[in-house]
Amino acid sequence: MSTDADLAPEPGLAALVDWYLSIGVDLAVDETPHDRFAESAAPPVRAAAAPPPAPAPPAPAPRAAPPVARSLRSAPVFPEEAARAAREAAAGATTIDELRERLESFDGCALKATAGHFLFSAGAPGAPLMALDFAPGEEEERGGAAFVGPEARLLDNMLRAIRRDRSSAYLAYATPWRPPGARELNATEVATLLPFLRRHVALAAPRALLILGDFAARAALGAPDVARCRGAWFDYDCGAGTVRALLAPSLASLLRTPALKRRAWRDLRTVAGPE
Repeated sequence: MSTDADLAPEPGLAALVDWYLSIGVDLAVDETPHDRFAESAAPPVRAAAAPPPAPAPPAPAPRAAPPVARSLRSAPVFPEEAARAAREAAAGATTIDELRERLESFDGCALKATAGHFLFSAGAPGAPLMALDFAPGEEEERGGAAFVGPEARLLDNMLRAIRRDRSSAYLAYATPWRPPGARELNATEVATLLPFLRRHVALAAPRALLILGDFAARAALGAPDVARCRGAWFDYDCGAGTVRALLAPSLASLLRTPALKRRAWRDLRTVAGPE
């Protein structure tokens, strides 16, 4: 069995290690001897010059902004500005076709961005009877044609009951763009569309105006209270004069509540009078 004395280094080896440390040798690299004096006397080796950096690629030309349609650049921003632009556009129309074009290109009403179609009217412009519905229905919005849905078919039946059809009646909407969820127009939308609506009635120049429902009446009158208009003729101010008008139940309410048809029939008999 070995003892600690057997494991102790020889005195000569220990002295050699101490001498190495005293002269700065503290790391063994390899077994090959090197002449460090000769290496230190040699001139330093210059590092190879780094190649010049490659020129940066030219910056891409800035992408031009997509062209903005003229109508969007001139679109009114504030409600007062939109209402003023609507009055100017509507007043400048001299025919129903021109009014239609001006309203279709008008960008001051937010409903234009949410509706699928612009639907203006049907029937015969200049007819003695003008029926004003509120807005296109679901079927009209899907198909893109005015007055083709179930409410319009009911209106055709009502007209036949007073011996009229679309050749002797003019059908129009208070708003040519269907509001989301068929909701009522807000105050800003009413102020924007009212000049076009009044001008529409003035250019159509009917002898009688049948307004279908409170939503259409509030849009046409620009007033929240329309109860006073029910059940009797009243004068509708279209800007260029007045037209005799009558407020009847909406077509949608007649489909939902058949009991209202009695009142609607009474209103129709009243409207059938002017020829």
